[in-house]
Amino acid sequence: MKISIITLFPSMISGFLSESILKRAQEKKLVEIEVINLRDFAIDDYGSVDDRPYGGGAGMVLRVDVIHKALCHVIPNLFRDLSSKQMLKQVQHDKQKIILTSARGKTYKQETAQEYSKLDHLIIIAGHYEGVDERVLEYVDEEISVGDYVLTGGELPACIIADSITRLIPGVLKREEATQLESFSKVEGKTLLEYPQYTRPEIFEGKKVPEILLSGNHKSVDDWRKAQALKVTKNKRPDLLYK
Repeated sequence: MKISIITLFPSMISGFLSESILKRAQEKKLVEIEVINLRDFAIDDYGSVDDRPYGGGAGMVLRVDVIHKALCHVIPNLFRDLSSKQMLKQVQHDKQKIILTSARGKTYKQETAQEYSKLDHLIIIAGHYEGVDERVLEYVDEEISVGDYVLTGGELPACIIADSITRLIPGVLKREEATQLESFSKVEGKTLLEYPQYTRPEIFEGKKVPEILLSGNHKSVDDWRKAQALKVTKNKRPDLLYK
């Protein structure tokens, strides 16, 4: 899989990509992540990529022509002779998506990460300033928000999306069941949070690991974990059970 991130601040992203699981996944050639500096497509020698909004208002808006040039670089020939979003969809690859990080986008969820992990190519435009020219949306499949709050830019959301997708790619994690028995996984048709976890020491300040986890009975442990996952979800995120 390939993930392309178009950003004004590539150094914010590059450091994140060079550590831990993301680093190992790239070294194993399971994912290719490229970071594209939007200023490479600036309209002048000053590196201009934004302008004041028509109609007035605070802040600056990223220009559609600059983002268009960046997208043409990432996906050569995709936009040639296209005049509408409908025409774009006719030539766009089924295994490819272009998304924009935006506070007004749909909320990012685990099922979205699972969907994206099956793509051949995901292109992420990291929004910034007061947003992007509305015409950019003609080239975007989805706007994605990582929560109901506003950030300075889309670099952190882009990293979150890249991380959540990469760990779902087969072979990235040593034990693939780790992605099947965790928070927001489906268990018997329910979206549940993860069950409680324990490790050594067996007793700490009088608090002991539950006996069932020491029993060696895998069926009993599985049943306990399912029951605990349901209990934790009811206590902490009951909304997940009523969707």
